[in-house]
Amino acid sequence: MLVKRFTFKRNNDKGGFQWTAESEIERPGFYRGFTAVGRTLADVKEFANLVRRCGRTGSLERLSEMHPPGFEKRMQTTWGGTWYPQKRKRQ
Repeated sequence: MLVKRFTFKRNNDKGGFQWTAESEIERPGFYRGFTAVGRTLADVKEFANLVRRCGRTGSLERLSEMHPPGFEKRMQTTWGGTWYPQKRKRQ
């Protein structure tokens, strides 16, 4: 499932991370969400592009390994959801 849309929003946090990027995909039995806060709009757009690239190549499970060097100083990220819906146990 490709991540189609991120929303970018400016925060009112004066000292820290001033931009947020969010994307969610939800359908019955499946949920995936991505969020990043960053110092600049370019930082959160960089994360969004990385998520999209991982989605296209089928390597979303390796997303944490693909962050650029020094990203911890520029942004904080989180993601979660149903990563392997086809491997769910049937009851």
